[in-house]
Amino acid sequence: MLEANVIQQLETYLKLLKYPLHITATIGSDDASLQMQALLKEIQQCAANITLDFNGNHEFKPSFGIARVVNGQTEAPRVHFAGIPLGHEFTSLLLALLHVGGHPPKIEAEQIDAIQSLSASQNNGHFTTVISLSCHNCPDVVQAFNTIAALNPNFTHTMVDGALFQKWVEEKNILAVPSVFKGKKAEEPFGSGRMSLEEILSKIDTHSSTQEAAKLNARNAFDVLIVGGGPAGAAAAIYAARKGVQTGIVTQRFGGQV
Repeated sequence: MLEANVIQQLETYLKLLKYPLHITATIGSDDASLQMQALLKEIQQCAANITLDFNGNHEFKPSFGIARVVNGQTEAPRVHFAGIPLGHEFTSLLLALLHVGGHPPKIEAEQIDAIQSLSASQNNGHFTTVISLSCHNCPDVVQAFNTIAALNPNFTHTMVDGALFQKWVEEKNILAVPSVFKGKKAEEPFGSGRMSLEEILSKIDTHSSTQEAAKLNARNAFDVLIVGGGPAGAAAAIYAARKGVQTGIVTQRFGGQV
């Protein structure tokens, strides 16, 4: 299923694994299951420390979970893909393999600490993200939740390809992607649309707003505080900073409509 150059890149990346991986797939005899089986076999051939079995019993079929093997013991998989993560989601699959395999994610140390300090009691611990393989915003959300699940054993995450599980999507009345649910049966809506890791963590950790306020209170006062991070706010900040003025910007997302 994968092109030769992609397989070569996979072989290079999978050399970064610190722990062996075990992939457990739940498949049937349908076309999607056969495609998933072919994809997973190609991935297995890219690294000697990846094992594979097709005896899973996940509620979604076809699906597969990625688990770390530590000291010969296979952990329960916490990152799952219900569907074939190609297209925009192939990067999500690659990063999931690396992060579950112990390669550190490229995020701030403070975010890693925040993830590892989360407890499942704060927000159940089980998350499901419904995606479309053509969605540009979906991979960011999937990768954020996969990172949380890879770093914290209190959490699990399942990516669900809405096109492959249309009946389930209709039952959930999902009208847009990405849509995130929490709970073992995805019974409670968590959020929808584009979400950054920082936004997700603040929503999971009910104490994060207090912590962020404490960080701001500990900082020195700004000489100039600009409200808005669009083109005008950015330009004002640049000119102020060029003059050596201590400048702060308050904005939800830097760049505005740009």
